Amino acid sequence: MTTKEYEEKLKRIRYKNKQKEMKARLEKEENKYKKKFKWPSTTKLIATYLFVIFNVVLVFVMYAMWHFADLSYLGVLITDIAAQVLVYWIYAQKSRIENTSTSGFVYEARMKELNQQNSDNTISSTSSNSAVG
Repeated sequence: MTTKEYEEKLKRIRYKNKQKEMKARLEKEENKYKKKFKWPSTTKLIATYLFVIFNVVLVFVMYAMWHFADLSYLGVLITDIAAQVLVYWIYAQKSRIENTSTSGFVYEARMKELNQQNSDNTISSTSSNSAVG
């Protein structure tokens, strides 16, 4: 490969790269204010799923009670689904608390402990000052 061929090839490559860079900048500018689709959190998806399942079971139970004139379906199916929803809600709340604090329940317990120590020190220091004066 001669120097002239090398320079021509380098020039072509630089031109292609410049074109790609300009195209990328145009795409970036076009997409700057576009709303991007964002999937809901897993917690919300599972809660929605449980809500739908609960309503499907509720409709089935209502139909079964009407068709068979038997109320035993109500106690068995609805309480089971409601219990699952309640257990999931408790899990989601625990998860939310752990995700929002620095290190979950350990952080909250430590802060409560420190606050109690501070209040105990304040009480003991004020009581000792009043006894002296």
